[in-house]
Amino acid sequence: LVLAQGVLAGGGIGTIFIVVSTIPTSWFSKNQGFLIGIVHSGSGVGGLVLAPLTRFLINQYTLAGALKILGIFLAIGITLVSLGMATKPEELMDREDEETIEQIAASDAASEQKIGVLAKKRMSVRSFGVRDVHSTRGVLRSQEFWYLNVAVMLAEAAFYVVLFFLPVYSIGIGLTSEQGALIAGVANGATIFGRIAIGYIADLSGNINMFLITHVLVTLSCFLLWFPAKSFLVMMVFACVFGLFAGSLTPLVPLCSVTLFGQNGLANNVGLLGIGMVLSTSAAPVVARVLYEKLGHHGTGYGTVALFCGGIYLLATLSIFALRICVSRRPWAKI
Repeated sequence: LVLAQGVLAGGGIGTIFIVVSTIPTSWFSKNQGFLIGIVHSGSGVGGLVLAPLTRFLINQYTLAGALKILGIFLAIGITLVSLGMATKPEELMDREDEETIEQIAASDAASEQKIGVLAKKRMSVRSFGVRDVHSTRGVLRSQEFWYLNVAVMLAEAAFYVVLFFLPVYSIGIGLTSEQGALIAGVANGATIFGRIAIGYIADLSGNINMFLITHVLVTLSCFLLWFPAKSFLVMMVFACVFGLFAGSLTPLVPLCSVTLFGQNGLANNVGLLGIGMVLSTSAAPVVARVLYEKLGHHGTGYGTVALFCGGIYLLATLSIFALRICVSRRPWAKI
C-alpha cells in the first residue's frame, strides 16, 4: 500500500513539475527567471504550511482521517487551479512571429536570410536556443543535454538527501528533535526567497551562469559548514545557505533548457530530464541511509553523510562547468 501511494504521489508530483515549469515561460519572453522563481517558491510555502497542518490533523483525526482530509483538500485545490492554466495560444504566437519578422526587416535590411528562416519556421524568436535543435532525437544527440542531465540528476538527488537527513543528522550530533525540525523548516523556508531572488538574478546574468554559481556555493556549504557542524547555530547557518542556493535547482532546470534548446519542446525536454531525476532521487537516499546506519554511531559517521552529499554536489558542479564551457568559453558571456 505504501509503495502504491509512493508511485501515485511521485507520478502526480512529476507531472505537476512539468506543467508549472513550462506554462509560464510560454507567456513571457522577458523576466522568465523571476516569474518561474515565484511559481516554484510555492513549493516552499506549501512545505511550511502543510507540515504543521498535517500534524494538527493527525492529532485531531488520527492518521487515516488526516490522509482523507488532505486528499480531498489537494484534489479540490489542484483541480480548481488547473482550470485556470493554459499554454499560450498558437494564434498569439503567430501574430508575434509576424510582428517580430517585420521589426527585424525594418531594423536590419541586410539580414534577409535570417528573415527567411524565421518566416519559414513560423516560430517565435524566443523559441531559438543556443543550439538550433527542435526534435527529441536532436536533443538526445547533443552533448549539452547530457551535461545538463547529469547535473540535474546529481543535484536533485543530493537536495533530497539533505532535506531528508537534516532532522536525523541534527539529533545525531546532540541536538533535540525540536531543533532538528526547526533546522529542516528553515532550510525549506529559505528556498522561498532563494528561488525568487536567484530567478531574478538569472535574468540579468544568464541561466546557466547562475546554475553554476549556486551549485559552487552549495558544494562549499556542505564541506565547510555542514561537515564540521557540531552546534545548533552552525546548523542553522548551513540550513539558510543551503535553502537559499540549492532551492534554485527547480526553477533553473526549465530555464537552462530554454537557454539551450528554446521554448518549443520544453515540456518534452523537462520530461526527459525528469527520467534521470527519478532514478537518482530513488537511489541516493538509500545509499545515504546505509552510510548513516553503518557509520552513524561512530565519530565520523554523521560527517560521512555530509561528505557524501558534498561529493554529489561537486560532481554536479563539474558537469555544469563542462556545460558552460561547451556552450561558450567566454567567461563573461551571458548564457
